[in-house]
Amino acid sequence: MSISAANISAQDVGFSYTLNGRVWRWKTRTDLSGVSPTFQVIDIITPFGVLRDSIPLPGEVVQAMSESIDALVSNFKAKLLVGPPTSLTFYVDEGRGYSLPQTAQITNNGVYGSLLAGALSTSAPYIHVDPTLVGHLAFNQTGSFEVTVDSTDLLATSSPYSGSITIQDAAALNSPQTLPITINVRPKASISASPTQVNFSAVRPLSGPFPTIPTQQFTVQNNGLSGSVLDYQIVRLTGLSDNWLSGFTPLTGTLNAAQTQAITVTVAPVEGLMPGTYQETLRISGYSVNDYFDVLIQLVIT
Repeated sequence: MSISAANISAQDVGFSYTLNGRVWRWKTRTDLSGVSPTFQVIDIITPFGVLRDSIPLPGEVVQAMSESIDALVSNFKAKLLVGPPTSLTFYVDEGRGYSLPQTAQITNNGVYGSLLAGALSTSAPYIHVDPTLVGHLAFNQTGSFEVTVDSTDLLATSSPYSGSITIQDAAALNSPQTLPITINVRPKASISASPTQVNFSAVRPLSGPFPTIPTQQFTVQNNGLSGSVLDYQIVRLTGLSDNWLSGFTPLTGTLNAAQTQAITVTVAPVEGLMPGTYQETLRISGYSVNDYFDVLIQLVIT
């Protein structure tokens, strides 16, 4: 088993004090097993032997023991190290709400025996951090927290937004420290498609399977302002077309402003499908000013 400073919960430091030519010795223990360091005096050896209840402690010795605790407290200071990363950048859509979280870290970069408890606060209400306290970090230990951004009330015209997270521990040598945050707000995308109706036709054979019907395409476009991003998906609206609409691809995609994507539609009516007009609506949806756009797929069998 390997032993490191990070998994040792206590350490003892020896002290001595000479009074009237006689030496008093003791150990002062720093206990790191709790949420904050605690100190105690142990193993007291008097000039007359190991301390027992019947041996009085001179006031000067008690004071020296107290000073030994103060010495440990002052010499075993935590130190805040922020990162990685040392800054965060978010790309969010105007009015969309909470972003995906990003993770950051803080480390106790102080000396062995120190204990760090970092309290976290944000510079703006649209920046959120969880948890708000990263505590009980012994020497060289690292803790993590997650940061999210709420873009509900953020405007693309005011982008980018700047903010920060402040990490504080009054007992640390270099408190407070900050984690800078940049928020880039994108305008909303806008979904369109062309053509809005795709027509197929087939002649029902007297027997056997239908002949192969050539594929057709329609185009999805992001008509949003410059800087917008459309993450779209396409689904069947009725779900009643499995016997003739065999597929469409790609089902999902990402389009920057003014970008387009051709969607290939394949029709393959099952053997024996009766003459008639068959329709299915393909709904293109994604976060945008218009939420969705529909394209009608029609098959006429004669």
